[in-house]
Order: sequence, then C-alpha cells, then structure tokens
Amino acid sequence: MKILVGFAAGGSADQTARLVADQLRVQLKRPVVVENRTGAGGRLAVEAAKAAKPDGDTLVFVPHGAMTLFQHIYRGLRYDPVADFAPVGRVATFDFALATGPATPAKTFADYLEWARNPANKASFGSPGAGTVPHFIGQGLGERAKLQLTHVPYRGAAPSLVDLIGGSISLAIAPLADMLEHHKAGKLRVLTTTGSRRSTLLSAVPTLKESGVDLVIDGWYGLYAPAAVPADTLATLARAVQAAAPALAQPLARNGLVASASTPQELAQVQKSETAFWSQLVASSGFKPED
Repeated sequence: MKILVGFAAGGSADQTARLVADQLRVQLKRPVVVENRTGAGGRLAVEAAKAAKPDGDTLVFVPHGAMTLFQHIYRGLRYDPVADFAPVGRVATFDFALATGPATPAKTFADYLEWARNPANKASFGSPGAGTVPHFIGQGLGERAKLQLTHVPYRGAAPSLVDLIGGSISLAIAPLADMLEHHKAGKLRVLTTTGSRRSTLLSAVPTLKESGVDLVIDGWYGLYAPAAVPADTLATLARAVQAAAPALAQPLARNGLVASASTPQELAQVQKSETAFWSQLVASSGFKPED
C-alpha cells in the first residue's frame, strides 16, 4: 500500500505519515510505503490520490486545510474534497499557537491585546503564508477582538519565527510544535493556543476561547482514499487506523501531536462543519481566491 504525502521528506507531515505507515504495516500485515509528491502546497499529492485506482492500495495523508480550506482560496482547485474522496479516518490532532517576542512587553495574551490596541504600535502578525490556516486565524482574531493587525506572509513557519525572535513582527501564528523549543528557551513567548482544549504540551497556557476570543481551531491530519473504494476495503482500512492509535500515542506526542483516531463518518462530519466555518471566515476576511 502507498500513502501519498504532499510535503518534503523530513518535515512534520512526512514524519507523521511514516509513523502511521509503520503501524498500518503491523495492523494490515502488508508492506506500506510513504511516497512524497511535493508541490502546490500539498495539492499535487491530493490530485494524484484522486487519479489513483480505487482499490485501497493508494491513500493520501493530508492536513485539514487541504480538505476544508483550500476550496475557498483556490479558484482552480483540481479536486472536490467531498465527491472525489472517501474519508478513512483522522489520525492525529495538533494545536496552533500565537506567540510574541521582544517587539512587545506582553507576558499574557491580555497584555498583548492591550499593547496591540494602541495604534502607535502598528501591530502585525506573521504566518507561514497567504491562504494558510494561520493566516486566517490572524484574520479571525482581528475581526473578533477588533484589532487592526497587518498580515506579514512568509514562506513557512520557520522564517516567521526568526523575525519574531528578532523583533521585526509582534506576533507569529504557527503550529505549536514549531514554537515549543523556542518558547522553552525563552526566545519567544507562547501566549495562547487555538484548540478546543488546552494543549497537553503547554497546559498552563490558556486557549483563545478562555482568553475571551470566540475562535476555536483544532489542527488535524487525516487519511483519505479515492471515492470509489469498495465499502469492505474502506472498513478494513478504517479499523486498522483506529487499532493503530494506542501504539501511535507516544511517538506522535514527541512530535507535538495527539493520537486521535476517528471513524470515517466522524471525519466526514468534522470536514463538513469545518468547510462551512472556513467559508464564512474567508469571505469575511475579504481574501480574493487565487488561480
């Protein structure tokens, strides 16, 4: 069996997919390999999975944005997240975080809001790129907290954190796992996370919801098969994903993820509700879809 991943070898998505492949090998008692199909922000791998024979031998491992957000930001998306795929199951969840650095004196998220509301401070936030989930977290934050925040897009999370630590921007939004070591070293300060509950990695840090901002976004990775995969094959794959969860818990935790296996039906429902959420948020942000 082949698991397609739309990101380069060694990155967090690739590492997570390889952990999943190791456990599916055990559960299914067959070879499972990871194949990297990089490009177009992960979309090429999804397109390749759509075109694959629907026999259960090809799956795609994707972050949530590919199946919930991208249809609202790319006019020419070459796949339908619902019609072209059968959900196998969610594999893991992760947190996004908001952090500040030497550009502000803020020790808490309330401190940051007070600082950012002063027009003289010209508050800005960095994201891994225009059209990414962190970009729209920042847009949602500005809308709900009534802040004027200038978006500064980067090519990935790492360069945004370099500028945050250097004091060029006042806020960065990225997966918590990308920030954790810098936070522990005191180079930046994680102020809040976006999940429905506090992160197990930083349990003392409140969520946005707890901080008075009505914005909840849980990151996740899921496995999908081509739409016409036989029902019995899909059921076998789904059972294997769920059975792998206990063995995945510890290795995923080391990468800042929580093993959170779901049924295909549960993943389909999450996908549906989050697609509607992103539709509203992207529309209210004024973002113009790209080709």
